[in-house]
Amino acid sequence: MRRSYDNVPAMIRDRVIFLAVIALSLGLNLTAVSWGLPSRFAWATDELQPPVILLGIEERFSGDWHQPAYPPLHYYLLAASYIPLLAADAIDVESVEGRTLLYYLGRALSLAMGVGILLTLYRIGIEIFDRRSAVLASLAAALTVPFVYYAKFANLDVPLSFWVLLSLYFFVRHWKLGEQRDLWLFASVAVLAMCTKDQAYAFYVLPVSAYLFLRFRRTGKLVERGPMLAAAIAFILFLTIHNVVLNFWGFVHHFEEILWAQSHYSAFQADGLSQLDLLFQTLRHIQFGLGWPLTLASIGGLWLAFVKRDGDPLPLWLVLAALSYYIFFIAPVRSTWLRYSLPLVLILSLFAGHALATLWSLSKGWYRAGIVAVLAYSFLYAASVDILLLNDSRYTVEHWLEEHMKPGEVVGFMGPEYYLPRFDGLNAKRLRPTESVLERSRPDYLVINPEYAARFAPGTREGKLFTKLSAGRAGYGLALQHQSQPRAMLLDFENILGNIAKANPVIEVYERAE
Repeated sequence: MRRSYDNVPAMIRDRVIFLAVIALSLGLNLTAVSWGLPSRFAWATDELQPPVILLGIEERFSGDWHQPAYPPLHYYLLAASYIPLLAADAIDVESVEGRTLLYYLGRALSLAMGVGILLTLYRIGIEIFDRRSAVLASLAAALTVPFVYYAKFANLDVPLSFWVLLSLYFFVRHWKLGEQRDLWLFASVAVLAMCTKDQAYAFYVLPVSAYLFLRFRRTGKLVERGPMLAAAIAFILFLTIHNVVLNFWGFVHHFEEILWAQSHYSAFQADGLSQLDLLFQTLRHIQFGLGWPLTLASIGGLWLAFVKRDGDPLPLWLVLAALSYYIFFIAPVRSTWLRYSLPLVLILSLFAGHALATLWSLSKGWYRAGIVAVLAYSFLYAASVDILLLNDSRYTVEHWLEEHMKPGEVVGFMGPEYYLPRFDGLNAKRLRPTESVLERSRPDYLVINPEYAARFAPGTREGKLFTKLSAGRAGYGLALQHQSQPRAMLLDFENILGNIAKANPVIEVYERAE
């Protein structure tokens, strides 16, 4: 006799659905994972570059080794994935094939951590809500734009989010069950987050302060063995990961450059109106990341969690961590990018999942139909990331160059490689963007990204060149201007500050006048 799906025990059913969520997420994240590859220069802006990791391996991450923007942990993890190939002398790291393989190793690590994020959200959802909410929370997270984008590249945003969420899982478990082991695991994993990106510290300022205050109110003790041991573990682990003994000056210089960058790269002013603009921009990124249906669901989930919570404080810890991140990182640095919103989007996915699960439990057909519609739209919204990447304009320009360039002809290019088509296999030459360089080189074709050209003021040497090029007065005529217009792409990049907005750029190809 055929068994009904509804007769399967709820736990097994939900686990099967969760595994389906993982499979769906991997399908989305693996699609377009080869964006910009094979090449020595991939297109994902801010992706960790193999030469940097190779230099770290060569210097054993000691002496004065440091990176201005990032701590060392993820460099170690990438190095660990490189070392077997290097030890076996299995690749030429300077070749296109070797460099491409190293990019794929970095992207594979992000894919794995993306799976870890969904598993962690599932476990948090069980702890603070219920199993159905946990499954739907992981599905909501899998269908968010920044997650689908960053889970396929070797940027640090997915690793950061993984460690942050894992640390919050241990924190919630400790508060719920009182196990000291969970407190020590929280402290340790929080350090792993901070050693992946420095900004992770901001997630913990308010939760840890509130935790210590509430603990003091309960026990009346300022110093306790459990928290002190957790702090000692965190301190030792932090110094160990930063390799302070063998790389003291690298440790010092990293933080010097972080402080310098904070004062030089703020995008908003410090006054009240600018801070309000900063808040609205951050909220815009969160809404863009979730899409409108999941944004509204997360608002509903927050209402359910706190208005209808019956005294349960567990969801509050997650909201407190999100607020702490904004108050102690985004607001002080006066800068916000789509990638900064990824951890916030993932935290809000928990509340979106709770709202959807609550509506589903009402057992009304039109509620459930609405939930299916929300998830279907969210899938198409997230899949728009892959549609965008698969239809990147640079692929078309590459084919155009292959068809039009004759043997012996040279194509020049101006600007960073990750803003331009790939030139591997072509007779290509990088040129400084000045008239004198162009006049001396006189390539047969010249390729530029107008967004890069727009960085230069009209009165500068570079600006004068690009003005003459666009006016046809530099000895070159516009042969091709292309940007793909993929169908079924639901993303609107208006007022979005993020790397994904740099995908599918306008590319111009100029041909030398006879």
